[in-house]
Amino acid sequence: MGIEVEASCTPQVEQKVIAASTSSASHAHTSEQLRVLAEVDLGVKRCQRIVQRLGHERIQQREQRLADYEALPLPARKIAPADAPKGTWNHRVAVVMVDGGRAQLRDARWGTPRVEGEKKRSWWREPKVALLATFASQRYDTDPLPEVPDCLHDPLWLIPRINDIKAAKGGDGAAEELPGRDSPTAAEPSAKAKKPADSRDSWSPPPLVRSVVATFKPYAHLGRLAKVEAYHRGFTGATRKALLADGLQSNWTIHQTQFSDYTPITDLMHALSYVYQAAQHSTGDMEDGWQHCKRWVSLIWQGEVSQVIDAIGNLIRATDDGPEREKLLESRRYLENNQDRMQYATYRTLGLPITTALIESTIKRTNRRIKGTEKFWGDGAEPQLQLCADSISETNPLQAFWRDRSETQTGYRKSRTNQ
Repeated sequence: MGIEVEASCTPQVEQKVIAASTSSASHAHTSEQLRVLAEVDLGVKRCQRIVQRLGHERIQQREQRLADYEALPLPARKIAPADAPKGTWNHRVAVVMVDGGRAQLRDARWGTPRVEGEKKRSWWREPKVALLATFASQRYDTDPLPEVPDCLHDPLWLIPRINDIKAAKGGDGAAEELPGRDSPTAAEPSAKAKKPADSRDSWSPPPLVRSVVATFKPYAHLGRLAKVEAYHRGFTGATRKALLADGLQSNWTIHQTQFSDYTPITDLMHALSYVYQAAQHSTGDMEDGWQHCKRWVSLIWQGEVSQVIDAIGNLIRATDDGPEREKLLESRRYLENNQDRMQYATYRTLGLPITTALIESTIKRTNRRIKGTEKFWGDGAEPQLQLCADSISETNPLQAFWRDRSETQTGYRKSRTNQ
């Protein structure tokens, strides 16, 4: 019948449990959704056991897929497999984005005494996420949008997004507002920013198909999983490829070890958050600080990062030791470390995306299930994260899982066959 010996319900019901678990806030919510929407009465613990058992199956498949890929000879890894999507890459670009979420895990620190000087034990850990997407894209002869968009000179648009970035990375909290009197607002856009000469409405390439891999294991393992996914997506045949991430060194280690032939791009908004930080601490006058910010944002947009670095360096030399100088040093260090990955005018000409907005929204979707101040995960974290990644992926890995799963059932309990 294709039903697993350990199963306590039919495969159709198990599919409903998995679908509800990836969109619910908890196993209790999963049980409630099944009862109200599907008229299926399953207890909380029963839902939890089903999710963990099937999640572990998907992890085993994932790791076997990784082992099969790494067993291939190097020349074979450069050829798209038979199951890769067919089509031309003339008007598409292959993109990998890397970032991390947040979740609380009861790990090896459980039950250990607090470190001296530690106010409280922290259980927050980082689920690592890689998003692989194709974008509809074309090359341009020149920069399709050389003038900085109005929104990046609008404090009402820019500052809240910088605050979100700071909050996500555990920064210093909300950024101080530096509104300029002549700054455009969302309601009153500036007339200065004009469309390109050929009247293109947008330079940003739209996403087509995305797939997601995620794990609580180290970034090195995430990179290997992402490489396998890129192989099966046929990214090896793409003529234009890019890896986007923030300034975390682990992200660029993945680039060096797994995706060295991809164009490395530092997320524009993370770069602007450090530009804004430098402007915020450049002067005691809010108006002057905002004018610095506008000028530097324009330079970053055009890829003139060295000019911003020089300007911040001049401010550092004129600033006494203290918190203000430390913030300026931090901003300059970030820009110096990422300068080679911030040639945004060149990237726009190549038709490459320059922000990680797509993976930011993806992580919000996984965080909806994984993250919570009241949620503490144990062994169930990785299986649940795997199923969340599967449910978000537009390549439909769960559909193939359910289709092929009945053929793998032997009629024997796995606990016995593994002995």
